[in-house]
Amino acid sequence: MPRLISIRWAAQMNVPVRKSRVIFATQQEYAGCQRKLAWFSKHGNDLYFEIAGFFVGSHTSYHRDGNIFRTSPATENQPQFIGKNLPLKDFTGWYQLGAGMVQKVALSKNPCLKSRDRKDTTVLKEIDLGQFPSSTLNLVVELLHPDSRDLLNSESVRPPLDAHLIVVDAVMPWIILTILGHDHNLLIRPKDKGFVVSHFNSRYSANQPGWQYAFEAYKLD
Repeated sequence: MPRLISIRWAAQMNVPVRKSRVIFATQQEYAGCQRKLAWFSKHGNDLYFEIAGFFVGSHTSYHRDGNIFRTSPATENQPQFIGKNLPLKDFTGWYQLGAGMVQKVALSKNPCLKSRDRKDTTVLKEIDLGQFPSSTLNLVVELLHPDSRDLLNSESVRPPLDAHLIVVDAVMPWIILTILGHDHNLLIRPKDKGFVVSHFNSRYSANQPGWQYAFEAYKLD
């Protein structure tokens, strides 16, 4: 069965309900420090985030006007327009931001978790990677308006077996992170040259018929 965790830090820590940053990091240390798996930062009505990336400066930005840009080595480190969605300031419903693949052997390349990442303005979730037996992890990140929770009740969007879901409701819209770390539930898995993608349902898929995808793959030293 999928595992669901709801983060309600405001009630636990007696701090303001709305936070400006969210960080998912490894509980374990890799090459001397805990490593970031994904991060999100709100600046006004704009959202900046990175999923599974390890290059300094790499990120995606989702703006108040609905425009979405990607900045990474694949874009020569310049913002590149990749699409348009509902303006973030008017966000309703449910929207998948993207998915990423991380290999445990390469986690020492991910950015270190720093002392400043533990500020009260940040929601920090440390993830025990020991509970995921696969050498590969998939991260699927979504935005959800709390009034639209019923959109995720149908069989067509059910998470795969052994999926690990985290709902961060200390920010608006809510952030949902699904971690897939078993060989039987991976959407993206490496092979000798490139990677293989899988399809489970309309929500959990890296191979939807007719969809156009933007992907980045890097060779590690």
